[in-house]
Amino acid sequence: MISIPLIRRELASDLLGRHIYLFGHGARSVAILRQLADTGAQEGTVVLSEDEESHLSAAALFRPGLPTGAISVFSAIATLALNEAIAGTELCATPVWPSHVIVESETVARSVTETAPTGDRPAYVILGADIDFRALEEVAQRSIDPNALVAAFLNALDQWSTKYAARGPAAVRGAMRFLPRGQASAGGAKCGLASW
Repeated sequence: MISIPLIRRELASDLLGRHIYLFGHGARSVAILRQLADTGAQEGTVVLSEDEESHLSAAALFRPGLPTGAISVFSAIATLALNEAIAGTELCATPVWPSHVIVESETVARSVTETAPTGDRPAYVILGADIDFRALEEVAQRSIDPNALVAAFLNALDQWSTKYAARGPAAVRGAMRFLPRGQASAGGAKCGLASW
């Protein structure tokens, strides 16, 4: 299902994807990337994993040098990037605060964040995505190229990290329009970004 060469063909990122690792069933991409980060992996390293149940996971390593208090705003770029990648498949995707993406009131993906456990300025931030590919294709009622979707997520994540580096939290706060938790299950989800 996942192919690193096919993903690389679609990557436009200057940062993400210099080093990409792919693992199979039973692997947790965030846990593996945490181990790599702790041993000095370069910023931009990506770990992918997939299982037999059509769950796909992608995690990317950042070393932004941010204070701990800024991580929650910075981490929102993962949800924004994931939403953009899914919307790019011509589906009506909506982010639900703080980490879910829904299509037609069905949760199809969620963003993941992990930081180094020590210090006022964590040594790294891992931003990732867990995608329920079976649910996504059931909602779409068609097949979706997983390699193109992963590449779109990584490209969008790179663009958001560049915006954050250039403009700080204001770049993200201006785009943070999430559907409140609970409203999605109540049928309140509408196509696109909802005000937060």
